[in-house]
Amino acid sequence: MPAAHLPAVDLAAARVAAGSVPDPEIRRTLADLDLLDEVGADAAGTVTVRYHLTSPLCPSPFAIDIGREVRRRVEALPGVARCRVDIRDHFIAEEISRQVNEGPVTAAPAWLR
Repeated sequence: MPAAHLPAVDLAAARVAAGSVPDPEIRRTLADLDLLDEVGADAAGTVTVRYHLTSPLCPSPFAIDIGREVRRRVEALPGVARCRVDIRDHFIAEEISRQVNEGPVTAAPAWLR
């Protein structure tokens, strides 16, 4: 569907969706832990979520799975054409963001459901 015909992105819903992803070790959501830094959208329906984790040394498999789940949940919302997820303050943030944002997002790992 062309961007001109997409419904507007509900930023509050995008923040709720992104914030609903749990940290696998602490078992609390990103929102509960105040880890969401920014949620924004452009006119084409691309949502950008910037967040950080509880530790800059969080194991990369967890960090990647968390980022992909944020992307999956936000992209499921009406009006969202794409979600770009950027992790901050991690020692390999660029690599994690690249892996999170490339390719299709599959079902969440069992520990994130």
